[in-house]
Parts: sequence; structure tokens; C-alpha cells
Amino acid sequence: MGYLSGGGYYPRGRSQDISDALAAFIRSHGGTILLNTKVEKITVAGGRASGVVTTRGTAYTSRVVVSNADPFQTLGRMVGDEAAVAEYKARWPQWSVSLSCFQVFLGLKEDLIGKLRITDSEVFIEPSYDPDAGYAIAQNADVERGGVAAMLYDNIYRGYSPAGKNTINLMALQGYGPWEKFAKAYVAGNKAAYRKEKERMADVLIRKAEKTLLPGLTGAVEVREAATPLTVVRYTGHHRGAIYGWDQTVNNSGSTRVGHATPIRDLYLAGAWSRPGHGYGAVIPSGLECFAEIVKGW
Repeated sequence: MGYLSGGGYYPRGRSQDISDALAAFIRSHGGTILLNTKVEKITVAGGRASGVVTTRGTAYTSRVVVSNADPFQTLGRMVGDEAAVAEYKARWPQWSVSLSCFQVFLGLKEDLIGKLRITDSEVFIEPSYDPDAGYAIAQNADVERGGVAAMLYDNIYRGYSPAGKNTINLMALQGYGPWEKFAKAYVAGNKAAYRKEKERMADVLIRKAEKTLLPGLTGAVEVREAATPLTVVRYTGHHRGAIYGWDQTVNNSGSTRVGHATPIRDLYLAGAWSRPGHGYGAVIPSGLECFAEIVKGW
């Protein structure tokens, strides 16, 4: 409804500015933010969440625990009390998790965007008008037949790149399945086959963008880095590399979507795996909605 009624908006500057603003607010009100600190365990005493323990062994106590990690991590690895969450987890198979994505980050040694006089910032290149076929192509990571989305950062934020250069992101939605065969070797550090496939797909997306939108792209590339669904798992821990949490399906949306409360008293979920959904427009309100629920309980 936000897009339909008011259109889409970018934050002034970069999306990092949103995180910085939230962090500044937390610190100015006496809060502390710990980066590079992984929670290993959510402590439960008397049937209620009472704090967390980090992988370094540091324990923190609290009146409530709010997690925006996925429920597989939160109520599986972190809680570890199968009996307490069994009935809750039994509902999960009825919902699907969202697609993941494949991304190529490019730094160009010239201002190709200015040279081509492109003024758009977000361009979606789709080969057909069949969304069901497109979804199947994405699930199968069929980059040859699929589309690609191009983000041209310098048309959003002047000065994003060094003078006379460009920063571009190419992205294709993908299922986790095609990458699952590389997962064990990836975790073990044996990435030769994985990297070969990653670079092959990156080449395909670059060629697609060059043919349809950015002639001369290949020769302009100075820096190139690709990311796969396994990269998403590595950095977020999200189940199957889901970038949008649970799918927004008919039976898991609106008032029927997974809520904030969990079977563990004083343990709440916020973010894309909870209500109302994914994206900036939903996960920020999710935090506010979760807070309101906590206060109402108090």
C-alpha cells in the first residue's frame, strides 16, 4: 500500500544512514550495541527467557529477549528446549521460506552511467511476462533464462563512487537448492567447485546487463565481487539463505502471519520472520509493533 499510495523512496545518503540513526538513538538513551558478537544461547529459567550467552561465554540478563534472527536459529540452536517449542515448530512446514539471491558488485573504472546518459537508478530486466515461469527459473538458479535487476548507485547518491567512476549491483533472485550441493565443502573451506560456478553465473549476469542496458560494461570493470545464497547464510544465518524471511503467502500474511510472541514467555520475534513482513517498510514497523506487545504484557 505504501508504494501504491505514495510511491517508493530512498533514504537520504545511503541505507547505512538508517542503521546509524537507530544506533545513535539507542546509545543516546543509555543502550549498548555489540557488533561481531554472536549469541550462542538464550537462557530460560522457570519457563521464561531471562537473557543470552554469547559465543565468548559472556552472559547478559534481561526482562525480555527479542530476536530478529530466524526462528530456526532462535528456537532451535539458541533455545535448545525441543519439548517447549515442539508444538510451535510443528506449524512451520506449512509455510515456505523466501527466495535467496545471487549478486554481483561492480566497481567501474569510468563513468559509464554518465556516458550512456542513463538517469534511472533501479532497472529490472525481465525476459517474459510469465511470473510463474520466472519464479521456477529463480528457484532453479537458471541465470541464462532468468532476469536481472541492476542498481545504479551513482544515480541515487552523488559522490557514492570516486570521481569519474561507478558502482553497480546486479542481482537475481535464486532458490537455495542449486547451491546446497556446495554447502558442506563451502563450510569446510573447499571452495574450488563453488567458485567456478559463482564466477560462471557472474559472467552471465554481466553479459545480460551489457547486452540490454550497459554496452561496454565488461571492459569498464575494475572491481568485481559476487555473492551467492551460501554467502547469505554465512553472514545472516538465515535458513536456506532466505532474504525475506517467511514467504508472504496467502496463509501467512496479514493477521494470520507469524506473530511476535513465542512459546517461551518473554521471548519475542521481530523482523522479516515475524509480522507484518519483509523489507524496510515492514521490519521497522515490526520492531515498533513488537515493543507495543511487550509493554502491553508488562
